[in-house]
Amino acid sequence: MSDQFLQGAIVSSRLVCSIATRTALETPGVLRLEPAIQGFPARLAALQDLRHPGSQNDTYQHDGVTATISDGTVSVHLYIATDIGYTALDVAENVRQRLRESIRYTGLTPGRIDVTILTIEPRRGTTIR
Repeated sequence: MSDQFLQGAIVSSRLVCSIATRTALETPGVLRLEPAIQGFPARLAALQDLRHPGSQNDTYQHDGVTATISDGTVSVHLYIATDIGYTALDVAENVRQRLRESIRYTGLTPGRIDVTILTIEPRRGTTIR
């Protein structure tokens, strides 16, 4: 029996989207992902995603995250809401760094990672004085 690992290409843009979602939501200061409303083109893309669930060299978009794999390089765009108790730019940079690390674990190369902060608000249950 061999101690070598089998090589495979099972990392899809859909999987990267899921990893990005989890990574962002586990980052301190991120309240939630914010789906970007872009009208009809976004709805059309969602319908295409149902027929083509993501693969190598493809783009997948879901709930505020868009992941693209091209020739082994991953680009991600996230739309987030941040907690007012944190510095929003620091939160965005922390998301970027953590996501780069998570992408490296897949064996792919992190490319451009954009984080758009759509809202800054207090965490539910807290009051602003």
